[in-house]
Amino acid sequence: MKIYEEIKMDIKLIKSNLTDAINQTDNPVLLMEISKLFDMSTGSKDVIKLTKDQINELETAISQIENREYLTHEEAKKEAEK
Repeated sequence: MKIYEEIKMDIKLIKSNLTDAINQTDNPVLLMEISKLFDMSTGSKDVIKLTKDQINELETAISQIENREYLTHEEAKKEAEK
């Protein structure tokens, strides 16, 4: 859950920074472009709810990648041939 909590905190900070930037600008072109971005991103939202086990598996996989605990394509091919 650690990574999920870190991402959640990052999202809060990003939202806060965006809100501040939007409130400080009077540039109508910039505001229209931001509005278009929001319209595009809020189109169809397919929300996927993950179970605790799925979140744990994702965190394990991310940790393995960060620690370089994986096979290259060539290594995986060699393993499959055995």
